[in-house]
Amino acid sequence: MQTDEMNEIIEGIRQHELSLSKMYQQFAKSHPDHNQFWLQLAHEEAMHAQWIESLGGYYQKGQIGVSERILNQQALKTAISHIEKQTVASRNGDLSLLNAVSIALDIEKSMIDKNFFEIFDLADAKFDRIRAGLKKETVKHRQHLENLFSELNENPDSH
Repeated sequence: MQTDEMNEIIEGIRQHELSLSKMYQQFAKSHPDHNQFWLQLAHEEAMHAQWIESLGGYYQKGQIGVSERILNQQALKTAISHIEKQTVASRNGDLSLLNAVSIALDIEKSMIDKNFFEIFDLADAKFDRIRAGLKKETVKHRQHLENLFSELNENPDSH
């Protein structure tokens, strides 16, 4: 894989995290009863984007490699477009809290299922901690969303 293409993919992953942060910020505005829940996720996604940017810098300096398991640039663009559409739908009042949780849960699960952060080939423990942190945080987000989803389904009057 060409370095330029790899840089584009790393930037795409960073943009994905930023788009997710913006979506969560909008969910916080659209669902003020769960404002802090969404703002916490938004803050963490913005932090993930910074971590991705750091890994990208290490890649550009030749300090880390990338795995052969490559994310498709077009798939990243499609995923970002989906997130942006959900953000607009939320802004327009078209998503219930349950819809918002379901969408967020699907996105977080997809990132885990696709081993989103395994693109970085990290032999050095220092760098691998960043990747492990990204995966751990994503799993944590999925768990928080699953808990809220269950809570909403058990108490249909709450949404």
